[in-house]
Amino acid sequence: MTVWGKDGSKSSIENFNNSGTISSKKEAVYLSNTNIQTFTNSGTIQSNENYGVNIDSGTTIDTFTNSGVIKSDGNKESISGTAYMTSGVRIHVNNYIKTFANSGTISGTAGVSILGATIDNFNNTGIIESTSNHNNGGVIHITDLNNHTATIKNLTNSGIIKASNANGIAIGIGNKVETFTNQGTIEAAIDGITFIAIGNHTPNIDIGQITLESGSLIKADRDGIHIDGTKGDIKAKGIDVKSGSKIEGGNAGIYIGGGKELNTLIKISGEVKGGVAGIINEGVIGSNSSGEESGIKVEGSGSITSNNGGSGIVNQGNGSIQGDIVVSGGGVIEGGITNTGQGSISGSITVDKDSKLDSIVNTSTSDTGISGSITNNSDNKLEISNGEGATIGGGIVNNGSADLVISNQGSVGKDDNGNTVTNNGSGNVNIEDWVVSTDKETGKLETVVVGGSGASNVTVDKVTVDQGGLDLGQVGNINNIISGVKPEQIGNIGTNGGGEITIDFDPRTGKLSTDFNLNASIAGATFRSLINTTSRRASFIDSVMGNSMQHFTFAKPNASIAMQEKGNLYANASDYIKNDFNNGSYGYNKEHSLFILPYTSSQNVELSLNEESKGHTRGTIIGYSTLKDSGIYGVYVGYEDTKMSSTYFDINNRSYYTGLKYFNTLFTTSKGQEVYLKAQGKTAFIKNKLSKKIGKSEAEASPNSYAYGMSGDLGMNFNHGDNIFSPEAGLVYEGGYTEAFSMINTKGQATVMGGERTYANYLNLLSTRTSFTWFRDWLPNLKTSMTLGAKFNINPQVKAKARFGQVKVKDEFYLPRVQRYVTTSMIVPLNNVFYFSLNYNGMFDSKGDTHTGFAQFNYIW
Repeated sequence: MTVWGKDGSKSSIENFNNSGTISSKKEAVYLSNTNIQTFTNSGTIQSNENYGVNIDSGTTIDTFTNSGVIKSDGNKESISGTAYMTSGVRIHVNNYIKTFANSGTISGTAGVSILGATIDNFNNTGIIESTSNHNNGGVIHITDLNNHTATIKNLTNSGIIKASNANGIAIGIGNKVETFTNQGTIEAAIDGITFIAIGNHTPNIDIGQITLESGSLIKADRDGIHIDGTKGDIKAKGIDVKSGSKIEGGNAGIYIGGGKELNTLIKISGEVKGGVAGIINEGVIGSNSSGEESGIKVEGSGSITSNNGGSGIVNQGNGSIQGDIVVSGGGVIEGGITNTGQGSISGSITVDKDSKLDSIVNTSTSDTGISGSITNNSDNKLEISNGEGATIGGGIVNNGSADLVISNQGSVGKDDNGNTVTNNGSGNVNIEDWVVSTDKETGKLETVVVGGSGASNVTVDKVTVDQGGLDLGQVGNINNIISGVKPEQIGNIGTNGGGEITIDFDPRTGKLSTDFNLNASIAGATFRSLINTTSRRASFIDSVMGNSMQHFTFAKPNASIAMQEKGNLYANASDYIKNDFNNGSYGYNKEHSLFILPYTSSQNVELSLNEESKGHTRGTIIGYSTLKDSGIYGVYVGYEDTKMSSTYFDINNRSYYTGLKYFNTLFTTSKGQEVYLKAQGKTAFIKNKLSKKIGKSEAEASPNSYAYGMSGDLGMNFNHGDNIFSPEAGLVYEGGYTEAFSMINTKGQATVMGGERTYANYLNLLSTRTSFTWFRDWLPNLKTSMTLGAKFNINPQVKAKARFGQVKVKDEFYLPRVQRYVTTSMIVPLNNVFYFSLNYNGMFDSKGDTHTGFAQFNYIW
């Protein structure tokens, strides 16, 4: 059926009334350029492929009433606009309907699609359904078309709005719903109410107040109300969830995306529930400047909860709640409030008597954090956690009879009475952990001031003093750290450093004393790293230089061959190896060996005490060996970059090193055992970059270190068939010098006031070592070697001096006494000039371990 007037001469219908059946393959009812006073359907209007009722351009209807069935069985959904979405009712541009009332059933890909039209009052008391499978699809689909925007002044649902695979109400960019009231049910597979980026108009969307009346429900698989989905602004006045109503989403009951705004207040007297959180805010709540109430209020029987054990309210990203969060009259926020990312709450949080808020977790690093105070008037337990870098501006107050538990690693301001924590209730306040901040300008501590009529019920488990920028003179008085708490109710007091500064507290007298442990300082970390690096490098160089020096025969035909050095060993290969060279293609007159080897090693070192720090080393070594009548001589040069990181210290350095090695057989016993000598001298120059970390503050220094040493070893080869067994013992001297250095603050203040300086230090370590090597000749072109060894430090004691502020400190500590090492090789002679080996070198002590694997080619001539 078609009614089509002309632009200059519109058709007029006083009453359109259908109580029968109108059915068509295409549009069942088509209206264009028509004025209708009342459109009434109590029968059936059905299209098999297109629109049930298509209200095209230029049509005005005073009252549209459906108590029957209007449906489209088509499945078109071109969601670039909605011009071709097969809808139960399609209302096109330049149309006006004063009242649209449905008490029957309307269904289609969209139940009702509104494209650039205006409706004063849209009332649903019946059923409107969508069969759309599109993410932007909706039961009631509101969008612009051809630069004409859609407006609904009052949208009221008292019936059922249902989408099995799409959204409930979808509002496109540039369109407006002035007031939305839900008195019925909205069920959706995606969002109950959502906003979509389709159409060609201005990207802004305006909606007024959203109200859920008692008994109403919005239930969606993602978000009950999803205020997001466009690049432009979405502004809504506020959300009022009245007693007896419910919003539930698989992700969130209410979700507000980044850059989107609610002008005033979210008021919850009903139930808001989500899988991740009841309310997730990444936009702005309470953006108005008109003085209206703003923020979030949970009152009466209202509740905000998470189905999956998450938070009731999550304020994240750049989310901003501009106003107070108040829980009153028996309201509940289960799972608490989480403020994270750059989130800010520019008001106070108050929990009134008979109401409940489980916890407050503030990890936001924004300047605002929570700008107001936190006040607990409830008789239910509340836990407050304020993370590192987070802020609570106005103090914490407990007026209830239940316990209040506080953990603070950030900053908490003071209330109007100058108290950081006030307890006026009969409940206990337990401070589990509190980091006392330091004023970076004066070095004075931001004293935790405890007050109130119930201050005697405040206990403190742990206080951590921020040593960054600290005036050490402040630490002598407990009242500079925390006041208003009985000394016997204060537990441990420490610092947030690596342990270099310790505070001893006597709860009986309230007296404090300060001690220093340089082993836990950057000095100790530097020494441990230096010894680990030089010891690892020495073992590694013994291995690669041994591979280089093993490929020689003496010039005279029957002389023995210096065969193998692994770890700290040179072994003699005896006659059967000599035969490999003499009888094979290798020859026995090789006198020179050269290699260039890039390498990488991983290592675990105790930089911060009681913490295994992982790092890696990358470098390149060049080695040369030559055979003379007096023995085998080797020289090497190389460099390496080492990076080590831990909680409190980072050590990065580049080392340039060189050394000389010597091997010779001293004599052969009557039973054929060969006694040999080997010696080494070495030196290294190390450019350090040292970092110290206190919280988010950092300080750096770049001293140079110098390492040097020498060693001598005696060993003996025992030949047994295709095997050589070689025990060995030696003496090692390792020395080092590190320049004096001062830590320079590069980010915040990581040093105490007055700076921190470590004075020049010398290391002179003497140790013995012993090892046992098994070499086996499996085939002419396959040989293996394994070495197990240990080094025993005779004098592992290290002395150090430093200055913290104006306090000079001397200390001594011990390096690991025993180091163990293992070296394995698989050696393959390739031809007369190339020799290949696969190698592993590992070192182990009580403070860490190092692992190096490498493949080596030697060129001999």
